[in-house]
Order: sequence, then C-alpha cells, then structure tokens
Amino acid sequence: MESFNDSLVAIIAIISIFGAPFIAAIILGLRWMHSRHQERMGLINQGIIPPTETKRKHTPNRFVSLRNGIVLVALGIGIIVGFLCGEYLIIGQGNEFWMIASSIVFFLGLGYLVYFLVTQKMPLTQQKEENDQE
Repeated sequence: MESFNDSLVAIIAIISIFGAPFIAAIILGLRWMHSRHQERMGLINQGIIPPTETKRKHTPNRFVSLRNGIVLVALGIGIIVGFLCGEYLIIGQGNEFWMIASSIVFFLGLGYLVYFLVTQKMPLTQQKEENDQE
C-alpha cells in the first residue's frame, strides 16, 4: 500500500509541474480573447468601426537558412569523421567519445568560418535588407 501512495504522490507532482503552465496559458489566452472582444464590441456600440488586423507576411531570411544549412552539413561531417577516426585510428582506440566530440566541435567551427566568408563577400546593402526583414 505504501508504494501505491508514493506512486500517487509522484503522479500528482508530475501533473502539477507540467500541467500548471498549460492551464495558466489557457486561462490567460481566454482572458486576452475576452478583453479584446469586449473592446471591439465597445467600439462598435459607439459607432466606430474597429480597424482590421492584417497578418503580415514574413519573408524568410536567406542568411539564417544559409547558416543553418552550412552548420548542419558541418555537424554531419563532424559526426562521420569522428566515428571513422574513433574506429580506425590508433589514437582513437579507447577515446571514441573524445574523438567524436572534438571532431564535431572542429567541423562546426569550420562551418561557421565558411558562413562568415560567404556572407563577407556579399554586398553590405543586401545584408542590411535581409536583416531588416527579420
């Protein structure tokens, strides 16, 4: 019977920890929607037509996509090289974790350098336009 009570306490604790933020978010969202509705209805009752909210379209930032692509490719190369070095090199025998970790960090650094060099050659005005659209 004691283990059932311990399990019940654990389940209630987990539900409280993870469920409380969701319940709070739902309550706050409903309050926001209600107050927005009341405000719009008040304007309509006064004869004022409330402005319509248009959703603005986000243009994708190509520099972020380029950076993410280069970094993910570098990450993949780092993982592959790390596994191969850990498996086939004498220095990697027994140090597989460190070979993989150092290879990943090395190739991620190379990926960021490649990104820097690619964007450095681009005109400054094009970079500003891309950053302003974020």
